[in-house]
Amino acid sequence: MSEELDELRRVVRELAGNWDYQPRCDAWMRGYDPEFSRELARRHLIGLTWPTAVGGAGRSNVERLVVTEELLRAGAPVAAHWIADRQIGPAILRSGSPELRAAILPGIAAGDITFCLGMSETESGSDLASVRTRAVRDGDGWRLTGRKIWTTQGHHATHAYVLARSGRGEDKHDGLTEFVVEMSAPGVSVRPILDLSGEHHFNEVVFDDVFVPGDRVIGTEGGGWRQVTEQLSFERGGMERVLSTYPLLAALGEREVDRAAVGGLVARLLTLRELACRVAEAMDAGRAPSAEAAVLKYLGTWFERDVVDVARTVSEVEPVPGADSFAGLLAQAQLAAPGVSIRGGTDEMLLTIVSRQPPAPAAGDIGKMADEVLSGTPDWATISELGWPGVGVPEEEGGSGGTFADLAALVRATGRHARPLPLGEAGVSRDLTVANGRISGTADVTWPGESVRVLSDEFAARLDLTAAKVERWEDLAGRPRARVSFSGVPAEVVPVGDALARLTVLRVHAVLGAVEGACRLTREHVTSREQFGRPLVRLQAVAHRLAEMDCERVLLEVAASAALGLAPARVAAAAALVDRVATTVARLAHQLHGAMGITRESPLHRYTTLLWALRDQLGPARRWALRVDELTRADPWAAVTTRPEGA
Repeated sequence: MSEELDELRRVVRELAGNWDYQPRCDAWMRGYDPEFSRELARRHLIGLTWPTAVGGAGRSNVERLVVTEELLRAGAPVAAHWIADRQIGPAILRSGSPELRAAILPGIAAGDITFCLGMSETESGSDLASVRTRAVRDGDGWRLTGRKIWTTQGHHATHAYVLARSGRGEDKHDGLTEFVVEMSAPGVSVRPILDLSGEHHFNEVVFDDVFVPGDRVIGTEGGGWRQVTEQLSFERGGMERVLSTYPLLAALGEREVDRAAVGGLVARLLTLRELACRVAEAMDAGRAPSAEAAVLKYLGTWFERDVVDVARTVSEVEPVPGADSFAGLLAQAQLAAPGVSIRGGTDEMLLTIVSRQPPAPAAGDIGKMADEVLSGTPDWATISELGWPGVGVPEEEGGSGGTFADLAALVRATGRHARPLPLGEAGVSRDLTVANGRISGTADVTWPGESVRVLSDEFAARLDLTAAKVERWEDLAGRPRARVSFSGVPAEVVPVGDALARLTVLRVHAVLGAVEGACRLTREHVTSREQFGRPLVRLQAVAHRLAEMDCERVLLEVAASAALGLAPARVAAAAALVDRVATTVARLAHQLHGAMGITRESPLHRYTTLLWALRDQLGPARRWALRVDELTRADPWAAVTTRPEGA
């Protein structure tokens, strides 16, 4: 598959590189060039995942992701075909009749049929279930009357997708039907709406008793709500929700600015791209990953806004609309930024979706076994007897067998149960081979004893604490810690190798487990506790804060999983995200627990203090962000688009 993906990249880069256009931010909405779309079609790059019988190429959603991200990276003029290819074609393929597929899909794949979206209305906003556009039976067809607004490229499109109310039911979600309407039909009129930059891509479209043939219904009459929620997975789960500002980020990365700020953005982009790959893989498996797509869109929205804010604050460049320079890209992105949290669903709508169906943590068999053991609150001696510190070390070498990922799953489970056990440290130490030497320096030790293993940036050593100066304390989680200072003491020493990377990844997994535990505990609390005559979770503000916690959890879960292969950039990216995730989850958990959460009568204190302690032990996010920048600065896009080992 990698060879096919590389060839797709080459084809797209060659076309974009040789086309005459000015790269821009938000190109998938604003960069309109129908001839460029037709050229993509001639190379079979539109309708990539559709069957060849309807003009498609029969390829995977992961392959399509590669094509779309290369176009977005280049800021190419793709608006002519984007909505039809991304959203309407898959909806027709999934729910349309054979006749409708044959009539529409080949034209989209050829770049000849283009679509605009007739969803939003002035009276309904993001509440699609309250649309007022009416569809009334007229013989074998329908008559449409109503208004749609914010209709991107409606003045260019050949066809419109229209969600209309065709009947009434007990619920407002009943009686909705999806239609394909020709924009040239009598009764269709378009009024331009200029955006903040003065550009015309928005429109209001009026349907005045427009006749729509009966065979232009998508799916079943009245079944529009179920279909549209599936369709929105295609709209929200793509990289356009992450890469709209990439031309600005790429230009920022070439400037002499605060490198930690750039590295922090790249760390998030590495992770969001991996999440997008997982959404694509879910679609390849036949699922409509609505919750995962909503998480991606929500996190992507914040990322795109942060790209603008970072570029604005660290570059000291004033935006200049229309300029052919960094200042021009900054102006484009700044003027488009207010819309990113609205299009494709507002932040509030996305959080509502996540709150109702949060993506479940992937525990796996090892994690489930560990949950059973840890529910009995075993001590360190029991964990040692079970052989957990030896997991990842071959049995023939005295270990317990298994893989590094298995050890990470066990460490993650200790966090999930708020058990501050030094399993990660012991596991890494167990796998070290040592030799004799003399060492000097200072190191922090997670669990002091008469003899400890020390990891520094340069070496790993086992030494006798009686030969060193030891400063003991307890961290915020109550874990025994020590700072060991030594000078020329005898020790068994080895080069550190990847021991520090493995320890970093294991600590990230411990944080992830504690995040999962805090999310679970908080959900249980707001579900069982009543105020104002109803469970707290039924208050929208509470449900949204809970969903924010779940979005942060997913972000760290993807980063932690991607770091298991120990690729340096992935390890640094995961560590760079810990501060943000641990801090946000702990803050929101306490907010939702109220006064009870700031006492030891609630088990929440065990999770939040462990989160804080692990976060602080990993070190400042800035340091890890600088490491990401150092590792990716030569070619950040190559780092972003290289899947982690095992993905």
